[in-house]
Amino acid sequence: MINHISSSIRWIAVVALSMTINFATLDAQASKPNIILIMADDIAYDNIACYGSNYFKTPRLNQLAQTGVKFNHCYSEPVCTPSRVKIMTGRDGIRNYVGFGILDKKETTFGTMMKEAGYATAVAGKWQLYTGRKGSLAPDCGFDTYCLWSYPGTERSRFWNPSLIRDGKKVPVTPNSYGPDICTDFIIDFIKKNKSQPFFAYYPMLLVHSPFVPTPDSKDKNSTNKLENYRDMVSYMDKCIGRIIDTLEETNLRKNTIVLFTTDNGTGRPLTYPYKGEKRVGEKAYPTDGGSHVPLIVNGPGIVSQGLVSDDIVDFSDFLPTLADISGANLPNVTLDGRSFWPQCLGKKGSPREWIFQYYHPKLKNAAKEYGNGKPYIIWAQDQSYKLYSHGKFIETKDRHEKINILPGTGTPEAESARKKLQAAIDSMPKSNANMK
Repeated sequence: MINHISSSIRWIAVVALSMTINFATLDAQASKPNIILIMADDIAYDNIACYGSNYFKTPRLNQLAQTGVKFNHCYSEPVCTPSRVKIMTGRDGIRNYVGFGILDKKETTFGTMMKEAGYATAVAGKWQLYTGRKGSLAPDCGFDTYCLWSYPGTERSRFWNPSLIRDGKKVPVTPNSYGPDICTDFIIDFIKKNKSQPFFAYYPMLLVHSPFVPTPDSKDKNSTNKLENYRDMVSYMDKCIGRIIDTLEETNLRKNTIVLFTTDNGTGRPLTYPYKGEKRVGEKAYPTDGGSHVPLIVNGPGIVSQGLVSDDIVDFSDFLPTLADISGANLPNVTLDGRSFWPQCLGKKGSPREWIFQYYHPKLKNAAKEYGNGKPYIIWAQDQSYKLYSHGKFIETKDRHEKINILPGTGTPEAESARKKLQAAIDSMPKSNANMK
């Protein structure tokens, strides 16, 4: 009898311990917010309504900014691949850039980091990171599932009748299939399938890159007007983002999901668009404000501060450590250049940057010729107000087309102090990229 009672007590203790462990596991999972990182393709900050545009309509992004945090000074690289490598690795291109369309297999990405932290992981949209043996595929980068364009096995079309690969298989499409809808549906399905566990979804969108063609919502399905079509594409980009937010609401995940939105570089060069009474030309691929100044909006109801506008400067290398800060993931054991901006999203001071550093190896020859001072690469450091190239040109960032070079000793005390700070920043980084020799 005594042995029976003793056995029963031990059984109850084991069950209680098991329940405690299970509840602890559930609590740990519940404490990890879901994260969705959205990066649109080829759209500068001044094409987003909440950044001052009266021409482009982005009501869903406006709402995210009004109920979250809007950063006024976020900077990508001036073109696609360098931005994608930098945002995924947390490292500046001078350390790891190996060529256009390539993410070096040796690099550790935020996909792997988040997977190792216990997150389900997915990527959809534009890849363009595999070229030859050095390039990386989605599974190499920690993604459990993917639906991608510009990936081995795909062809040129990304919008109508698109060429997409989903988990190794060609996506069946018709002439009426629209690539951005397929990728958005993929992200939505991923959210629904993983609503009971923490997930990380990376959505490098197909929109709003050229060719500038009508969307499913365009009134004129045969329009060849680039600007009008681009305007419709911006609106459709916003609609796709809204569909994802609506899914979070429908699945009761909205309050436990952090959404980050940015873009990979400036607006395409064929476009001229209105902004605050002036006509601006797209400057994608140039190391100017128009080429690399991008939006950054962070939203998470009940977690992220509401209606906050930050003037702290953010670099694309900052996203990986920020994701680690949000999720509790361990940082990769490599030299990182980024720092987390998550404290600022919570209304705290954090550890804001005093400068950002950029190494850019342009594919566009005119960019290298005009800004590289005879070199095939361009190096600069900047803060919110001033910018210094490694070859000595020093300008105010409000000088949008960089016409006035402030010669040493001719600037204000503030300018000369900034020059010294930015020169020290350049001197603190590697002198060259060994991968590009």
